[in-house]
Amino acid sequence: MASLSPDGTLHASADAAKVASACLDAANGGSVSAFYLAGLVLEQGIGTAKDPGKAESWYRKAAAKGQPQTQSLAQFATGRIAEAQGKHDIALGWYSRAALKNNAAAADALRRLRTEDPAAVWAAAEYTIIIDPSLGSDDDFIKFGSGIVIGDGVVLTNEHVVSGCDQMAVAPGLPARILAADANSDLAVIKTSIPLGDPAAIVPDDTLSVEMDLYTGGFPGVGTAEPTFVMTTGRRSERKVSGDDMDLYWLLSNQIDPGNSGGPLMDSSGRVVGVVSAELPVTGIVKKSAPVGLKEGMAVRAGVVRAFLDSHGIAYRTVAQGPVTNAAADMKRHAAAVSVLVECFVK
Repeated sequence: MASLSPDGTLHASADAAKVASACLDAANGGSVSAFYLAGLVLEQGIGTAKDPGKAESWYRKAAAKGQPQTQSLAQFATGRIAEAQGKHDIALGWYSRAALKNNAAAADALRRLRTEDPAAVWAAAEYTIIIDPSLGSDDDFIKFGSGIVIGDGVVLTNEHVVSGCDQMAVAPGLPARILAADANSDLAVIKTSIPLGDPAAIVPDDTLSVEMDLYTGGFPGVGTAEPTFVMTTGRRSERKVSGDDMDLYWLLSNQIDPGNSGGPLMDSSGRVVGVVSAELPVTGIVKKSAPVGLKEGMAVRAGVVRAFLDSHGIAYRTVAQGPVTNAAADMKRHAAAVSVLVECFVK
């Protein structure tokens, strides 16, 4: 077995068939150190016929036992097979477990796939609880919201999303801790150990005309529906916020639902101009009520966000122009890349 490297490379002069036979015999004999290699020869067809199903079985055994490095390799490989089969939720779950064991390739795959298929993130979070219940069970899960990637594993969200949580996670299943929180501005910053991708940039000013197209990204779940990634389009409301709230919030025409809280409000170049905070009935917070039954979204203004981050010494990016040049073609992918699902558990 020493003739086979963890990446599947055979050493010089090694006989592939003999290596495969030795790996499979050792694994069948109960050698924990051979479980991963048995999966490798069956996945890649090294000296034997390819058999993804049996390979996955050996990888799962290796993921449950053995040295951490071997476990991470097996977890990544299990995710790789699941992704090839189109099971993106399962793939994301295994990639996240391997990433937490410092597997850089798994962390890269996690960032890529969550952006390519954000609709799989909630199912991945559910699956992660099954394969790794360390965060908590379904019974411990109490609420969810959205967040914005603003740094290396750093996520900006609403304070009400993370308040009252014993444990938090950035889906799927990446443990997070609070760096800063302020109930008055309804803002919080949490951090996970896994980089989540290129951070969103925040606008350097605080002007927002009613003619500007605005976009939100987040993971709403209406009623009993499971959270799923949704991007919305809208504009700033022409109606005015009342009293002290005028300096804190924008009112939006975007469709905002439970679960959107903490997600980004962006301009057409992808810069963050606010943090979505709530869907509100149009009474109380506004100076003049709207037609019966109408609802509006609300977002914490960028100026308030920057002041909050500055006061806590949390770094962020500001740019004069965001990365999106064609909103119709590219905004949804950008929104998916900078938006995350935040989970809250109480034990």
